Amino acid sequence: MHIPLDRHNLIPLYLQIEEALRCAILDGTFKDGDKLPSTRTLASELSVSRLTTENAYAELGAKGLLQTRRGSGAYVRHPLSIPAIPPLDSNEPFPLDRFTTTTSRLDGYADIPLPGGFINFAAGIGSPMIFPLEEFRKIMQSVLRRHAEDAFSYGDYCGYYPLRDTLARILSVQGIPTRAEQVLITNGSQHAISLVSQLLLSAGDSVLVEEPTYAEALTLFSLHGINVVSIPCDQDGMEVDKLADLLEKHQPRLIYTIPNFHNPTGRCLSEARRYQLLNIVEQTDIPILEDDFVGDLRYNGATLPSLRSLSTRGNVIYVSTFSKMLLPSLRIGYLVADTRWYTPLARIKHADSFTSSNLIQRSLDAFVTVGRYEKQLQRACRLYKRHRDAMVAALRRYLPDGCHFEIPQGGLFIWLQLPVDVTISQLMPLAWQQKVTFARGSCFFKEDPRAEFSLRLNFASNTPELIAEGIERLSQAIVLCRQQHHS
Repeated sequence: MHIPLDRHNLIPLYLQIEEALRCAILDGTFKDGDKLPSTRTLASELSVSRLTTENAYAELGAKGLLQTRRGSGAYVRHPLSIPAIPPLDSNEPFPLDRFTTTTSRLDGYADIPLPGGFINFAAGIGSPMIFPLEEFRKIMQSVLRRHAEDAFSYGDYCGYYPLRDTLARILSVQGIPTRAEQVLITNGSQHAISLVSQLLLSAGDSVLVEEPTYAEALTLFSLHGINVVSIPCDQDGMEVDKLADLLEKHQPRLIYTIPNFHNPTGRCLSEARRYQLLNIVEQTDIPILEDDFVGDLRYNGATLPSLRSLSTRGNVIYVSTFSKMLLPSLRIGYLVADTRWYTPLARIKHADSFTSSNLIQRSLDAFVTVGRYEKQLQRACRLYKRHRDAMVAALRRYLPDGCHFEIPQGGLFIWLQLPVDVTISQLMPLAWQQKVTFARGSCFFKEDPRAEFSLRLNFASNTPELIAEGIERLSQAIVLCRQQHHS
């Protein structure tokens, strides 16, 4: 069995093997009931230890994709929850009937596994492959052994206090003075944004956002009947000099901003503009919701002070998450707020979702407090920097003339601007035929003609080899689109 292994990659070999086998199972290469090689045979073929292949099979078994029969071997088991996907014909048109603006993958296709051979640049997450599964599994087992009864209880609806204290210490070291009593644990950063919206906004109120901005925040505001007021951005982030006029005209009840490695553009709000923003806003007492979803993932340049740390009046609510750096399924985020907002936010959380997983919080606190957080952060930054550099190199090599992009200093994304003769509506079906997907710009704009010439590329969730292949495919699709336009 041929499985390409990168022995210099930070991703453990057993996870590389597990990923290759999982993809082969999901795309139909292996059928339900197929027998896989023994762990001894596979270890010999791949020149790895038997423990490595045993761990890979254990991961597949834990995900329900493998069944081990004593004395017989390991057999493929397709989970019933995964819909069957017919093989994609290269001439098959892009499925416009599934072209929506609210799918989490943002590429117009239902959020189910892509057909075999696709390269996905549309994801909004990092790579789950870098998560130290073995370490976290041991920590969770330890928590269960020592505190099973407490771990399975509801726990404090504000969050497990030792975790809140740990987060307060981490933030304080990072220059954001915080007390545990100011930290509210949430079910991911999206939940935190929702809680703040429920507290500060009512139907018909206005919220000021950067344009473009986080797609799911726009969806959330729309669902609550909130009027979205957009402020343009350039390479230095929000164009703050246009803020005063917008505040006077629209009287927004909240300003939502992503100052670090902005989603989708990857830009950072300059330090001068951070001070300028606060000087303007603190004269009005309008609260700011600072979404710092990947602020830790910096690869170049100096760290910039958070808006919350610069605020002299405490009118900044700070939101972050573990999902992007550690594992999306953890669903643990948090917000930091002063008492005037903290207490009502905690009450809303209690009514909205009661508590967050006590077991995951306790395990996460044990993971963070023993120093693994900083180690994991450094590991993630090293890996993602390699991925970013691989995408930049591929874009420079393959992109046709007329395309433009900026190199982010951190985060997960590169924002690509298409030439005027190539639109997203024309490009996406052709990219689909080339078996590559991306997040289209229209998801990140309220209303703006630039949306038809913009797309977001995730460099974190694919290997450098797949990144190069995917960018080459995307570039071919752009060339084909251009030829059709001029024919």
